[in-house]
Amino acid sequence: MWQLMGVPTNQWNMLHSEGGMSQYVRDTLDPVATMTSFARDNYFYHLLIAHQYSRTCCPDYLTESGFCRLQRAVASGDHTTFHIHTATIADTLWKMQPGELSKAIIMDHMDWFTPEEAEAEVKALHHAIKKGGLVLWRSAARIPWYIANFEANGFSVHALGIRQPNAQVALDRVNMYASFYKATKL
Repeated sequence: MWQLMGVPTNQWNMLHSEGGMSQYVRDTLDPVATMTSFARDNYFYHLLIAHQYSRTCCPDYLTESGFCRLQRAVASGDHTTFHIHTATIADTLWKMQPGELSKAIIMDHMDWFTPEEAEAEVKALHHAIKKGGLVLWRSAARIPWYIANFEANGFSVHALGIRQPNAQVALDRVNMYASFYKATKL
């Protein structure tokens, strides 16, 4: 059923190897259900349950002041907000100048990869990230297998947060991932 809900097989295998799905669901939901208010301060779950945001429980960019700041930033022309690419992440990274990026936030998609795909993307990240630059990601696993790919390709990897089984401590308001990592290009 998890695959029908969009959890890729490789990601399922990662979280299953560290305790199974029932443990993962408990460790995900129990802390946020007991530590946050879905009505007041957890707009992620508020949206999931109510199917809409409220004026008092929404992302900053939807508040009146946040929306005004966003409008001013876009109207000033000083900031390029989006670049749309119609290619793989690795292909897009290889088209960039060496060291063009200072940060890349890649979320959890490397959990889905084969070892060959992970190696290819880490090499592309190494090309595009400047020395001292960062790659940030989350994973369904507490210790994702592809950390070794980063370390073998010129990055120093540090865990910013690892969720412990039954700890009742959320990594963030959603708590969907078991870990949060930073890789620094050496």
